[in-house]
Amino acid sequence: MVSQLSTRPFEEIASSKVRRLRDYWNAKRRQGQDFPFREDIEATELRDLLPLISISDVEYEPLRFRYRLVGTRVVEYNHQEFTGKYLGEIGWVDEHLLLAAYTKVIVDRQPHFGIYAWDLRTGSAGRCEFGMLPLTNDGETIHQILAIEDYEFPAREVDPERI
Repeated sequence: MVSQLSTRPFEEIASSKVRRLRDYWNAKRRQGQDFPFREDIEATELRDLLPLISISDVEYEPLRFRYRLVGTRVVEYNHQEFTGKYLGEIGWVDEHLLLAAYTKVIVDRQPHFGIYAWDLRTGSAGRCEFGMLPLTNDGETIHQILAIEDYEFPAREVDPERI
């Protein structure tokens, strides 16, 4: 299997965890704001989702993404701790797919959702349903991306032809 990433409209997301994080993100947006302030995101309110969450800092000129926080389940599933590393420098075969998805969040200035599939080191197929949600520090610039990967969303929701 070749690594594949497919974006989907939010309405097609099956994962209750991805849906819950998006609803939380949406509820934290201040009136008139396109995305929430980072300071309004409370880890204590997301306790059960934290193992599936990552937060990446966005750097401009050149555009780069540095993993500030990576949840324990994400690290476990990837067999690698990558907190503090830049996307594009970790060494994954499929990093270009993730880089394109993160860049799309910045260009479109909105959340993105989808399904991601790849080969695991064990030879089996890995897959997750994901969400990438922009955060701001000043109300205008996207400074961070809050992401979630759910590796246990219902298998019946995965159409191999659509990944």
